[in-house]
Amino acid sequence: METTKQTLTLGTIIGLVLIALGFIGFLIELIPFGTKISQNENLVQFTSGSIPAASFLSIMIGFVFYFPSMLEEAKGEVSTMRIIVFAVVMVFCMLYIKTGWETASFQKLSIDDTWVYILGLAFGSKAFQKFAEVKEDVAKKDDPTNSENSNTEIPIG
Repeated sequence: METTKQTLTLGTIIGLVLIALGFIGFLIELIPFGTKISQNENLVQFTSGSIPAASFLSIMIGFVFYFPSMLEEAKGEVSTMRIIVFAVVMVFCMLYIKTGWETASFQKLSIDDTWVYILGLAFGSKAFQKFAEVKEDVAKKDDPTNSENSNTEIPIG
């Protein structure tokens, strides 16, 4: 089995640093520096969810730098639709990591109904785009006048 080595470019180094900072942020929040003891209930309560949300954002942006092909199409071009879907999902996750971090129980954690529509539009439009691209590729392959198919013989008569 052949293994491929990934060269360290500036982008991959930035990605590794952002991922490491994100994990450090989570650890800072989880270890006792980020907690305060509630005297009334004898429970450990975590501070606001800003650090975990920012840590999540750092990790996700680090993934984009470390794995740039994540936002590329099969042709190697950057896909605007993938960037938009990625950004919408990151915002959703950040908001609900922060909200969930501050919430004591699952009953109190509620997701606004509009997010269902926003995420549905993001994922639905991506699926629609992919379906349209597949249909377009099939139509190009069947078109005998396409320059990509110029080596094929066109029957005359």
